Amino acid sequence: MTAIDRDDEAGGAGSPRISILVICYNQNKYIREALESALEQDYENLEVVVADDASRDGTQTIIRELAQRYPHRLKPILNPQNVGITANSNIGLAHCSGEFIAFMGGDDVLLPGKISRQAAWLAADEKRVLCGHDVDWIDADGVQLGIRSSDRVPLREGRGASGIIRNGTPYAATAVMVRRSHIPSYGFHPALPVVSDWKLWLDVVGSDGLYGYIPGIHARYRRHRDNVTTRPSWRITHDVLMTAWLSLWHLRGRYLKDWLHYFLLRPLLKRIYRGLHV
Repeated sequence: MTAIDRDDEAGGAGSPRISILVICYNQNKYIREALESALEQDYENLEVVVADDASRDGTQTIIRELAQRYPHRLKPILNPQNVGITANSNIGLAHCSGEFIAFMGGDDVLLPGKISRQAAWLAADEKRVLCGHDVDWIDADGVQLGIRSSDRVPLREGRGASGIIRNGTPYAATAVMVRRSHIPSYGFHPALPVVSDWKLWLDVVGSDGLYGYIPGIHARYRRHRDNVTTRPSWRITHDVLMTAWLSLWHLRGRYLKDWLHYFLLRPLLKRIYRGLHV
């Protein structure tokens, strides 16, 4: 990483503007902690855009309260009716003005210094388009589960979409920051109503974008029964299959071997590994 002076590291004058996009729905138990962890980041040139999908549990009341406390830092988008995960994400994305955009759920927690460190990593090289990091898992009460995202999918770095296809997304969604100029015009693809972040990471990286990670743990991912991906479902399977189809279509058949590896060889290698470690 190139040297960055203290003013830039803290997101002062001349630093890239950062948007943190927070997506939420009926998360009154967690939204205050989530938003405060974003709003209190030490990066100065920062906006927090929270897109609430017509919550009915008091979440919007908390958002309005925080918007009054942080009028120049928090941008609330309160949907009048529920539109679903991907559509809500795109509504929020359309209100982000940052050169770099970070993502988090309304039940997750960012740790101090996350934004400034990721911004420094991306700003050091214009070819860098996506930055991640490791994440701790916590339960509904905030108790650490002794699991890190890297325990499930090892952190990786590379160029282009090949590695992100073959091995799956290398970072938890709440760990990702991207260069906004590489986001496609449709944002999160509308054909993927539930799990659309993987396709967005592939779109951002494309065929030659650099992705990598900063060392350390910089966020906490809350795992509870209301998580969309807690239990396998046809909706999730549909979006994964559509992600493969759409990426092959958009990239004109490129990375077909990588998709075959993901769907055929990767599960076989996992079974062999488990068999050797019984």
